[in-house]
Amino acid sequence: MSKRKSFEQKNNYIHPTRKKIIDTVFGREDNTQRVHGYEGEVDSERSVGEIWTDKEGKTWEQKEGYKISVSQMDDVRQYLEKLSNCQAEDCNTIQYSNADKKLIRKTGKCATCLAKEESVLRADGTYPFYEDYKISNNQLSYVIDLKAQFEEALKGVSQTLEFINEDGTIQKWHYDVDIEKVKEDLQKDIDGATEAIEALLERKAALEDKLRELNHPELIKI
Repeated sequence: MSKRKSFEQKNNYIHPTRKKIIDTVFGREDNTQRVHGYEGEVDSERSVGEIWTDKEGKTWEQKEGYKISVSQMDDVRQYLEKLSNCQAEDCNTIQYSNADKKLIRKTGKCATCLAKEESVLRADGTYPFYEDYKISNNQLSYVIDLKAQFEEALKGVSQTLEFINEDGTIQKWHYDVDIEKVKEDLQKDIDGATEAIEALLERKAALEDKLRELNHPELIKI
């Protein structure tokens, strides 16, 4: 079995223009390029996992064949941690179940902490408004997506559809329908969705005001 080529060996066979783009994206230095009259910072040979700070104060970590900014890695880690861990400050859940993980991705809290939060909201009379607010947000997202689908359909509606076969030939399908009527119906659907979005936005704003009045601004989704 032939020895597997390293990333750098493979990189030598890439077209110069493409190689330049890849090197720029991954922060690699192209040693084949020369700029006369200026001597920049030269990267020494670094081992995988090594972390260092350049002259501009930027911190890097060496990966297999490329380097990455530590701040970028921190952002990724924080995002993944947010999706994987309950955000409640007093969470005591040691091991998350599959149901917990789904709730964390959706609400930011595990089942135990979410139930605890909702019990507090029920006790102070906030829960009905909070529940209405969540439903309104879900409905708003659904109608916005639906409107986008109607608009896309309206752009593509045609009496004849063309399909390109594998051999390059073009196949045409003709629909015996009133295209203008189809367009008219789609436009009505778009107008109806627009009105629904406006109404839901008004309801959302009113419920946000109520949540602030009940001293629960943390429940508002931005």
